[in-house]
Amino acid sequence: MIRRVLAIAINTFRETFRDRILWSALVVALVIIAFSLFVGSISLGQEARMVVDFGVAAIYVLQIFIAIFIGSMLIYKEMERKTFYLIIPKPLRREEIIAGKCIGLSATVLTVTALSTLALFTVLFVEGVHGFYLPILLSIAYTTAESVLLILLSILFSGLTSPILSAVYTTAFYLIGHSSETLRAIIAATDSTFTKGVLQTAYYILPNLEKFNIRNEIVYGTHPDVRSIALVAIYFVCYAIFLFLLARAMLERKEF
Repeated sequence: MIRRVLAIAINTFRETFRDRILWSALVVALVIIAFSLFVGSISLGQEARMVVDFGVAAIYVLQIFIAIFIGSMLIYKEMERKTFYLIIPKPLRREEIIAGKCIGLSATVLTVTALSTLALFTVLFVEGVHGFYLPILLSIAYTTAESVLLILLSILFSGLTSPILSAVYTTAFYLIGHSSETLRAIIAATDSTFTKGVLQTAYYILPNLEKFNIRNEIVYGTHPDVRSIALVAIYFVCYAIFLFLLARAMLERKEF
């Protein structure tokens, strides 16, 4: 099983890493990081914070782009091309396909994230900015975890519909996941018991991606405590398992 998962993961990594869209997105992210130098130079006493803010935002957008728009094509392309059996001549389990695809694309995200982070750290070093390295790494770890959840969502939808609709659905879940506070406000303002129950159920089932957003904190050189990090890690593991099992159940209907 491990060999088959690794074979799928390696093949996925190679395919996605050769994708021109990926490299175009990486170039755009690097340009934004470089542009942060100009933005910092025209700000009044906020040079370091502006560079950090622009740099971390560029890396985050790159991660989300890969997770949604490249992830949405993973399963669909394999079903169209029938390439699974060119890699492995044995029957594949659904969990092996999901795990391999998720690991492969996550490796791609980690690789381009490392390159972008290195570029950001180089800019900070040249500018003589210190004290932000650990908060930046922690924020990037948070956003990487968020991108893994989005990859699992993309794989789920990719196996059910076309790449375009898969990207649309995953983007919708992404937007909903960052609107948890709005949903809580709606729940608090609702008088109907039934409606409140439905909304509360949706609140706990839908992903709360705001848990992975600490970008505003790190701009000021701060970061969450150990307890907060542990709670976010537990939430990530539990929700990743939930999405994995859901994707497996949905893909049971598909023939590869």
